[in-house]
Amino acid sequence: MSTAGKVLVVLVLLLLPVWIILVSAVATLNMEWTQALAKQTQQIETLEADVAKNQRAIADFQDKITLEQLASEEEQTVLRSKLADVERAKAEVIEVQTSVQVQLATLQQAVAKAQVARVDRDKEQQNETAGLAAARASVDELKAANSALLNELTQLREEFKSLLESNKTVVERIIKGKTRQVVRPASFVR
Repeated sequence: MSTAGKVLVVLVLLLLPVWIILVSAVATLNMEWTQALAKQTQQIETLEADVAKNQRAIADFQDKITLEQLASEEEQTVLRSKLADVERAKAEVIEVQTSVQVQLATLQQAVAKAQVARVDRDKEQQNETAGLAAARASVDELKAANSALLNELTQLREEFKSLLESNKTVVERIIKGKTRQVVRPASFVR
């Protein structure tokens, strides 16, 4: 064998372990990168599943919010109709009270005219006294009914105020929730 061949054989033998080391290093890097790539792919799939889950949860919350708003609107409508009924009843009570006051004034005029005739006066006075007592009893009953209606009106107003405050709180939470979700950045690095 020639010297060039011997030198070539020695160079090949010296470079062979270097090539083996390089090939094993490349294989190790390949394997590590493949594992890292699989891990990243798995993280992407997990994050995509989380995003889909969060979108479903958001849709569910929006549906619940819509239902709550509809329910609160229905409750407000019921409260408004009750309030209108109470106001109507109050107006009727005031009308009856005014009517009773007018009747009382009429009765007092009748008593003044009755003083002219002494004989008729006694009979009319007894009749008017009985009518006045009945009218006062009716007024007292109407006052008691008016008081009960005013108490109910006050209670309904308080319920309406608390419902209004709770609706404002829900709307503020919704607004804050939407702002927070829009700003949130996505990150795939752990």
